[in-house]
Amino acid sequence: MTIEIKEKGTRDFYKEVVNVLTQYRQLLYRPEDKLKNNFTRYILLTAAMALLCLMSLYGGISGTFNAMKILTVVFAGLATVATIVILLRMKKMVDGYLADDRPSVVTLDENGVEIEKTGSQAIRLAWDNVAFVRSFIESTCFFSKDLSGIVLSVNNDHKKEIMDYIKSNNIDVKVVK
Repeated sequence: MTIEIKEKGTRDFYKEVVNVLTQYRQLLYRPEDKLKNNFTRYILLTAAMALLCLMSLYGGISGTFNAMKILTVVFAGLATVATIVILLRMKKMVDGYLADDRPSVVTLDENGVEIEKTGSQAIRLAWDNVAFVRSFIESTCFFSKDLSGIVLSVNNDHKKEIMDYIKSNNIDVKVVK
């Protein structure tokens, strides 16, 4: 079965793909876990670190300024910077996906699943290397068994076709809904 995808995915689709990629190991070991919104989690973490930093500074200014307060300020500052860098990289990934206008071809056959972007190398997962197939809100993803981090994602507009193909061809792969 071949699915030609000519339209570009939405920002929500690509945000979900980035969230899936950042939670790959957790989902690989616990496929039924809820997908968390890492963008929101990191923003809240950054706010907490900034608040901790401000509280430490305030406590240091109004009270005695000891080494523990200095260490807390340094830690909170470094954690805040690291979180901001992670958020910017995640946003850059989403923007990079959105900028790519090339159509894709998804092929499901007796050997496995393959996604090929026009003008680039195809990525293939053999069925015996697919840990599971899972549908999320925006995407249907094929997770590799090994720790390579390969996740092939397809927009949910094609979910029914994919699930029907897996069922009708008796593909031995776990499906998580």
